Amino acid sequence: MKVKFYNMITIILLVTLATALTSCGSKTGTDTKADYKNTYPINVKDQMGREIVIEKEPDRIVSLAPSNTEILFALGLGDKVVGVTNYCDYPEEAKKKEKIGGFADPNMEKLISLKPDLVLATIMHEKPVRKLEELKIPVIVLNPQSIDDVFSTIELIGRATNKNQQAEELISTLKNRIKAVEDRVSTIPADKRPQVFYELWPSPLTTAGPGTFVHDLIEKAGGRNIAADAGKAYPEYSQEMVIDKNPDIIIFSHHYSSNQSKEDIINRPGWKNIKAIKEGRVFYVDENIVQRPTPRLVDGLEQFAKIIHPEIFKD
Repeated sequence: MKVKFYNMITIILLVTLATALTSCGSKTGTDTKADYKNTYPINVKDQMGREIVIEKEPDRIVSLAPSNTEILFALGLGDKVVGVTNYCDYPEEAKKKEKIGGFADPNMEKLISLKPDLVLATIMHEKPVRKLEELKIPVIVLNPQSIDDVFSTIELIGRATNKNQQAEELISTLKNRIKAVEDRVSTIPADKRPQVFYELWPSPLTTAGPGTFVHDLIEKAGGRNIAADAGKAYPEYSQEMVIDKNPDIIIFSHHYSSNQSKEDIINRPGWKNIKAIKEGRVFYVDENIVQRPTPRLVDGLEQFAKIIHPEIFKD
């Protein structure tokens, strides 16, 4: 009888312990979800290493750059954006927001009149940032230099605006899309990857070298940037250098701002024997999806992949 009794006690204890563990696990899950929400005030460190205190969840946000504006809308914060620059043109709703001037010269009087409780600036906004600091208006300086930095930017903005979960989900989606492209080109040997010339500007002829988003996108899309060996991010090329490098593909993004078309590029003196010209592989890509540090860089990657490897990316 004693043995049976002790067995019964053991079973009861095990059941009790299992119930307790289940309860704890359930509570942990709830707590994890709760952790997505901030308890203000919070401290954040921006991409210039500045410590900023945000006293309450921002309700009136001003963006000093198109890239910042795109990220705000991507995180579902469009209704809280009260001011943008004249160049903030995406998404369409951004065009309807109050304008605070140009990117390089925001109208500080107008900006302050909007009574923002958070301003998103860039490294180019040294004077406006100093003025906002004097006025005790929280200002976060953003300076993404790589695709990973863009993810950090999204995470930082999400943290500052109480959109932690949305930021995490957006980053996860973008990373999965990047991985899908990289996986599909991973088996292509380096010497079989097409050589790509990206034309940033026609006069002086300027391309994108290492340390740029365009360079990263070309490589992730399974191409080889002919300017990979350049000593700076945006080197100038002579016409002869392009002819000598003989790229398989030419991609350009300046059509609307330079009035240079695909036909203008094809008909340049001496370019008719470039492989890309002979094979009709000259393509226009919207500069805003390959040069702005926003979630749309992944759109640019997917477009590059279809251009560089149409045999793989048919869908």
